[in-house]
Amino acid sequence: MLSSSTRNILLIVLTMTSGCVDAISFLALGQVFTAAMTGNTVLLGLSLIHESAFSPLGYVSAILGFMAGAAAAARLIWHRQKEVGWTPAVTKLLTLELAALAVFAALISITPRSSHLVLIALLAFAMGVQGVAARRIGVNGITTTVITSTLTGLMESLVWSIKTAPKRTSEPPSHGGPSPTASPSGGDAQKRPWGPMLMWFSAIVFYGVGAAASGECERHFALHAVWLPICMVAALILFAFERHKSESRSPQRT
Repeated sequence: MLSSSTRNILLIVLTMTSGCVDAISFLALGQVFTAAMTGNTVLLGLSLIHESAFSPLGYVSAILGFMAGAAAAARLIWHRQKEVGWTPAVTKLLTLELAALAVFAALISITPRSSHLVLIALLAFAMGVQGVAARRIGVNGITTTVITSTLTGLMESLVWSIKTAPKRTSEPPSHGGPSPTASPSGGDAQKRPWGPMLMWFSAIVFYGVGAAASGECERHFALHAVWLPICMVAALILFAFERHKSESRSPQRT
Protein backbone atom coordinates (compact mmCIF):
# COMPACT_ATOMS: atom_id res chain seq x y z
CA MET A 1 0.00 0.00 0.00
CA LEU A 2 1.18 3.52 -0.76
CA SER A 3 1.91 6.05 1.97
CA SER A 4 -0.95 8.36 2.91
CA SER A 5 0.70 11.46 1.46
CA THR A 6 1.46 9.74 -1.85
CA ARG A 7 -2.05 8.29 -1.94
CA ASN A 8 -3.60 11.72 -1.43
CA ILE A 9 -1.61 13.27 -4.26
CA LEU A 10 -2.59 10.47 -6.62
CA LEU A 11 -6.25 10.86 -5.62
CA ILE A 12 -6.11 14.56 -6.43
CA VAL A 13 -4.73 13.73 -9.87
CA LEU A 14 -7.54 11.20 -10.36
CA THR A 15 -10.08 13.87 -9.45
CA MET A 16 -8.45 16.16 -12.00
CA THR A 17 -8.94 13.51 -14.69
CA SER A 18 -12.68 13.47 -13.91
CA GLY A 19 -12.81 17.21 -14.52
CA CYS A 20 -11.01 16.63 -17.83
CA VAL A 21 -13.45 13.94 -18.96
CA ASP A 22 -16.55 15.89 -17.92
CA ALA A 23 -15.35 18.94 -19.86
CA ILE A 24 -14.66 16.90 -22.99
CA SER A 25 -18.04 15.16 -22.98
CA PHE A 26 -19.96 18.34 -22.16
CA LEU A 27 -18.30 20.43 -24.86
CA ALA A 28 -17.93 17.87 -27.63
CA LEU A 29 -20.58 15.18 -27.06
CA GLY A 30 -23.80 17.09 -26.60
CA GLN A 31 -23.65 18.65 -23.14
CA VAL A 32 -23.45 15.31 -21.34
CA PHE A 33 -21.46 14.63 -18.18
CA THR A 34 -19.57 11.34 -18.11
CA ALA A 35 -18.36 11.55 -14.50
CA ALA A 36 -21.03 13.58 -12.66
CA MET A 37 -24.13 11.40 -12.85
CA THR A 38 -26.19 13.79 -10.70
CA GLY A 39 -26.11 16.37 -13.49
CA ASN A 40 -27.10 13.74 -16.05
CA THR A 41 -30.07 12.69 -13.96
CA VAL A 42 -31.32 16.28 -13.80
CA LEU A 43 -30.78 16.82 -17.52
CA LEU A 44 -32.47 13.53 -18.34
CA GLY A 45 -35.52 14.66 -16.40
CA LEU A 46 -35.53 17.96 -18.28
CA SER A 47 -35.19 16.18 -21.60
CA LEU A 48 -38.49 14.42 -21.00
CA ILE A 49 -40.38 17.73 -21.03
CA HIS A 50 -38.07 19.83 -23.25
CA GLU A 51 -37.33 17.46 -26.10
CA SER A 52 -36.27 20.21 -28.46
CA ALA A 53 -33.53 21.44 -26.10
CA PHE A 54 -32.20 18.14 -24.70
CA SER A 55 -31.72 14.66 -26.13
CA PRO A 56 -32.36 11.94 -23.53
CA LEU A 57 -30.30 9.30 -25.33
CA GLY A 58 -26.98 10.88 -24.41
CA TYR A 59 -27.83 11.01 -20.72
CA VAL A 60 -29.15 7.45 -20.72
CA SER A 61 -25.95 6.28 -22.45
CA ALA A 62 -23.82 8.03 -19.83
CA ILE A 63 -25.74 6.62 -16.88
CA LEU A 64 -25.77 3.08 -18.28
CA GLY A 65 -22.09 3.30 -19.22
CA PHE A 66 -21.19 4.48 -15.73
CA MET A 67 -23.20 1.65 -14.18
CA ALA A 68 -21.53 -0.88 -16.46
CA GLY A 69 -18.09 0.41 -15.52
CA ALA A 70 -18.86 0.25 -11.81
CA ALA A 71 -20.27 -3.27 -12.19
CA ALA A 72 -17.22 -4.47 -14.16
CA ALA A 73 -14.87 -2.98 -11.57
CA ALA A 74 -16.78 -4.54 -8.69
CA ARG A 75 -16.67 -7.93 -10.40
CA LEU A 76 -12.95 -7.59 -11.07
CA ILE A 77 -12.06 -7.11 -7.41
CA TRP A 78 -14.89 -8.97 -5.71
CA HIS A 79 -12.41 -11.29 -3.94
CA ARG A 80 -10.60 -8.24 -2.51
CA GLN A 81 -13.63 -6.24 -1.44
CA LYS A 82 -12.45 -5.97 2.17
CA GLU A 83 -9.13 -4.34 1.25
CA VAL A 84 -8.81 -0.61 1.92
CA GLY A 85 -6.16 1.71 0.57
CA TRP A 86 -4.30 2.13 -2.71
CA THR A 87 -3.59 -1.55 -3.17
CA PRO A 88 -2.46 -3.39 -6.33
CA ALA A 89 -6.16 -4.16 -6.93
CA VAL A 90 -6.85 -0.43 -7.24
CA THR A 91 -4.02 -0.09 -9.74
CA LYS A 92 -5.57 -2.97 -11.70
CA LEU A 93 -8.87 -1.07 -11.84
CA LEU A 94 -7.10 2.00 -13.17
CA THR A 95 -5.62 -0.18 -15.91
CA LEU A 96 -9.17 -1.08 -16.93
CA GLU A 97 -10.08 2.63 -16.91
CA LEU A 98 -7.07 3.39 -19.08
CA ALA A 99 -8.12 0.67 -21.53
CA ALA A 100 -11.58 2.22 -21.88
CA LEU A 101 -10.08 5.67 -22.50
CA ALA A 102 -7.68 4.19 -25.07
CA VAL A 103 -10.57 2.53 -26.93
CA PHE A 104 -12.33 5.91 -26.92
CA ALA A 105 -9.25 7.52 -28.47
CA ALA A 106 -9.04 4.78 -31.10
CA LEU A 107 -12.70 5.17 -32.07
CA ILE A 108 -12.59 8.94 -32.50
CA SER A 109 -11.37 8.73 -36.09
CA ILE A 110 -13.46 5.76 -37.23
CA THR A 111 -16.79 6.21 -35.40
CA PRO A 112 -19.40 8.25 -37.28
CA ARG A 113 -20.54 11.38 -35.52
CA SER A 114 -24.04 9.92 -35.35
CA SER A 115 -22.63 7.12 -33.16
CA HIS A 116 -21.38 9.46 -30.47
CA LEU A 117 -23.50 7.55 -27.95
CA VAL A 118 -20.82 4.85 -28.01
CA LEU A 119 -18.18 7.42 -27.15
CA ILE A 120 -20.30 8.77 -24.29
CA ALA A 121 -20.78 5.27 -22.90
CA LEU A 122 -17.04 4.56 -23.07
CA LEU A 123 -16.07 7.69 -21.17
CA ALA A 124 -18.77 7.02 -18.58
CA PHE A 125 -17.60 3.39 -18.28
CA ALA A 126 -14.10 4.62 -17.45
CA MET A 127 -15.46 6.94 -14.78
CA GLY A 128 -17.59 4.16 -13.29
CA VAL A 129 -14.45 2.08 -12.89
CA GLN A 130 -12.65 5.02 -11.31
CA GLY A 131 -15.52 5.56 -8.87
CA VAL A 132 -15.20 2.00 -7.56
CA ALA A 133 -11.41 2.41 -7.29
CA ALA A 134 -11.86 5.56 -5.21
CA ARG A 135 -14.27 3.77 -2.86
CA ARG A 136 -11.67 1.05 -2.31
CA ILE A 137 -9.03 3.65 -1.45
CA GLY A 138 -11.40 4.86 1.26
CA VAL A 139 -10.48 8.50 1.86
CA ASN A 140 -13.42 10.27 3.49
CA GLY A 141 -15.22 12.63 1.12
CA ILE A 142 -13.04 11.94 -1.93
CA THR A 143 -14.97 10.11 -4.64
CA THR A 144 -12.87 11.58 -7.52
CA THR A 145 -15.85 11.56 -9.91
CA VAL A 146 -18.05 14.18 -8.19
CA ILE A 147 -17.32 16.97 -5.74
CA THR A 148 -20.73 17.45 -4.08
CA SER A 149 -19.91 15.29 -1.06
CA THR A 150 -16.40 16.76 -0.97
CA LEU A 151 -17.76 20.31 -0.83
CA THR A 152 -20.26 19.30 1.87
CA GLY A 153 -17.56 17.71 4.02
CA LEU A 154 -15.25 20.69 3.57
CA MET A 155 -17.81 23.26 4.72
CA GLU A 156 -19.12 21.08 7.56
CA SER A 157 -15.64 20.50 8.98
CA LEU A 158 -14.60 24.12 8.43
CA VAL A 159 -17.57 25.46 10.38
CA TRP A 160 -17.15 22.94 13.17
CA SER A 161 -13.41 23.64 13.45
CA ILE A 162 -13.94 27.38 13.69
CA LYS A 163 -16.78 26.93 16.18
CA THR A 164 -14.79 24.67 18.50
CA ALA A 165 -11.39 26.35 18.16
CA PRO A 166 -11.73 28.77 21.14
CA LYS A 167 -12.83 25.91 23.39
CA ARG A 168 -9.83 23.70 22.74
CA THR A 169 -7.66 23.06 25.78
CA SER A 170 -5.10 20.47 26.77
CA GLU A 171 -7.85 18.52 28.52
CA PRO A 172 -9.47 15.68 26.62
CA PRO A 173 -13.11 16.23 25.61
CA SER A 174 -15.68 15.30 28.21
CA HIS A 175 -17.86 13.44 25.74
CA GLY A 176 -16.91 10.05 24.33
CA GLY A 177 -17.72 10.78 20.68
CA PRO A 178 -15.28 11.57 17.92
CA SER A 179 -14.14 15.04 17.02
CA PRO A 180 -16.26 16.75 14.35
CA THR A 181 -13.19 16.82 12.13
CA ALA A 182 -12.28 13.18 12.67
CA SER A 183 -11.70 11.05 9.63
CA PRO A 184 -11.23 7.33 9.03
CA SER A 185 -7.47 7.81 9.27
CA GLY A 186 -7.68 7.96 13.05
CA GLY A 187 -6.18 10.13 15.78
CA ASP A 188 -3.75 12.05 13.58
CA ALA A 189 -6.65 13.68 11.76
CA GLN A 190 -8.07 14.87 15.08
CA LYS A 191 -4.72 16.47 15.99
CA ARG A 192 -4.47 18.05 12.52
CA PRO A 193 -8.05 19.01 11.62
CA TRP A 194 -6.91 21.13 8.70
CA GLY A 195 -5.36 18.14 6.95
CA PRO A 196 -8.60 16.57 5.65
CA MET A 197 -9.98 19.99 4.75
CA LEU A 198 -6.89 20.77 2.68
CA MET A 199 -7.37 17.48 0.85
CA TRP A 200 -11.03 18.24 0.11
CA PHE A 201 -10.25 21.79 -0.98
CA SER A 202 -7.51 20.53 -3.30
CA ALA A 203 -9.90 18.00 -4.85
CA ILE A 204 -12.43 20.73 -5.61
CA VAL A 205 -9.83 23.08 -7.08
CA PHE A 206 -8.14 20.46 -9.25
CA TYR A 207 -11.45 19.14 -10.54
CA GLY A 208 -11.95 22.64 -11.94
CA VAL A 209 -8.34 22.82 -13.13
CA GLY A 210 -8.83 19.58 -15.05
CA ALA A 211 -12.00 20.91 -16.63
CA ALA A 212 -10.28 24.15 -17.66
CA ALA A 213 -7.27 22.33 -19.10
CA SER A 214 -9.41 19.93 -21.12
CA GLY A 215 -11.70 22.75 -22.20
CA GLU A 216 -8.75 24.59 -23.69
CA CYS A 217 -7.46 21.40 -25.35
CA GLU A 218 -10.91 20.69 -26.78
CA ARG A 219 -10.94 24.11 -28.45
CA HIS A 220 -7.85 23.17 -30.45
CA PHE A 221 -8.01 19.38 -30.76
CA ALA A 222 -11.71 18.49 -30.32
CA LEU A 223 -12.18 14.97 -28.95
CA HIS A 224 -8.45 14.30 -29.18
CA ALA A 225 -8.27 16.26 -25.92
CA VAL A 226 -8.92 12.87 -24.30
CA TRP A 227 -5.18 12.23 -24.55
CA LEU A 228 -4.72 14.57 -21.60
CA PRO A 229 -6.59 12.34 -19.10
CA ILE A 230 -5.12 9.26 -20.80
CA CYS A 231 -1.60 10.47 -20.09
CA MET A 232 -2.53 11.35 -16.52
CA VAL A 233 -4.04 7.95 -15.75
CA ALA A 234 -1.14 6.16 -17.45
CA ALA A 235 1.35 8.13 -15.34
CA LEU A 236 -0.55 7.23 -12.17
CA ILE A 237 -0.53 3.53 -13.07
CA LEU A 238 3.20 3.51 -13.81
CA PHE A 239 4.01 5.38 -10.61
CA ALA A 240 1.79 3.18 -8.44
CA PHE A 241 3.15 0.03 -10.07
CA GLU A 242 6.73 1.05 -9.37
CA ARG A 243 5.89 1.91 -5.77
CA HIS A 244 4.13 -1.43 -5.29
CA LYS A 245 7.22 -3.20 -6.62
CA SER A 246 9.64 -1.27 -4.42
CA GLU A 247 7.53 -1.71 -1.31
CA SER A 248 7.10 -5.43 -1.92
CA ARG A 249 10.88 -5.77 -2.10
CA SER A 250 11.61 -3.62 0.97
CA PRO A 251 11.19 -6.42 3.56
CA GLN A 252 13.76 -8.52 1.66
CA ARG A 253 16.33 -5.73 1.98
CA THR A 254 15.94 -5.71 5.74
